[in-house]
Amino acid sequence: MEIRVEMKTIVTAAIAALLLLGTAAPLAAQLPAFYKHVDRVFWVVDDIDRTVAGWQKMGMIEARPNPGAAPNLRWSVARLGNIVVDFIQPLDDRTVFAAYKKRHGQGILALLHRAPTAAALDQELARLNQAGVAVLESRDLGAGGRYVLFDTAAQGKYVLGIFYTPAGAGLPDAPAAPPDARRLSQYAFVARDLKAVSSYWVRLGFPTMEFTHPPLWDLVYHGQPGHFDQLLGWQRHGDVVYEWIEPTVGPTTYMDQMSKYGEGLHHLAFDVSDIEREKRQWTLAGFPTSQSGAWGQRDQPGYGRYAYQDTHSLGGTEVELLWNYRP
Repeated sequence: MEIRVEMKTIVTAAIAALLLLGTAAPLAAQLPAFYKHVDRVFWVVDDIDRTVAGWQKMGMIEARPNPGAAPNLRWSVARLGNIVVDFIQPLDDRTVFAAYKKRHGQGILALLHRAPTAAALDQELARLNQAGVAVLESRDLGAGGRYVLFDTAAQGKYVLGIFYTPAGAGLPDAPAAPPDARRLSQYAFVARDLKAVSSYWVRLGFPTMEFTHPPLWDLVYHGQPGHFDQLLGWQRHGDVVYEWIEPTVGPTTYMDQMSKYGEGLHHLAFDVSDIEREKRQWTLAGFPTSQSGAWGQRDQPGYGRYAYQDTHSLGGTEVELLWNYRP
């Protein structure tokens, strides 16, 4: 795949689409339906072989190489539970992936949404251009396909991406998800000021966050009694909820991540039926529990437990195990 940032083409498409759209309609009313689903995740790693082997150890992944990757990238397309992940290992310092790795280390760079047509991608490109969002990278995928990464990380805390892939071309498909694949329930981010982050995404047409401050108990931090607190924000525009976390009292794994890697995606959450068994399995595999807690009244509707497993060695994020009481 050839990288090419086509600013002239981008600006021309933006102007043409703006003439069709006009400027009177609010951005929120124009939010495309394709934002309801994250189709794939661009995940920057130090070593693809080690990362894939680690996830395979947990029985959560199948992966295949991307034959169209640029020569300065190693790229594998994987199935992590029920989500599609592009593991990308930069081999030099000339790509947006290398720039991210230099600033943040390993981690999830972008969440990508699939536009149904090339025209839909261009129209959304124009809409975001109107809102003042710059293009971070545009990559031609061949046969009319391409992806666009937007420069949203500074204020939005992750890179927003859109791609269009014609049938049989472009970004390769991941292996099929098995019937018993783990189901992702949250994309979760840490940030220092949730109200500012919410305001930014609202300006781009996304829904405002719902803020909560639920009382938590049975707090544990790295095996010791925990004394931490946080404000939570929620975006529910998609089929998987976005959880936003603003830590207020620590020490906590949220502050740990921000001090080492900065703001951004903190963990992927998966629902589990037996959280204690899962914690043991992850710990025995070399990914111990970093933080855990509970909410609600024990053995009553609304009761639940969570645990973060330290999977930073597999890609700079954690995995959350989520368990909800079922009478």
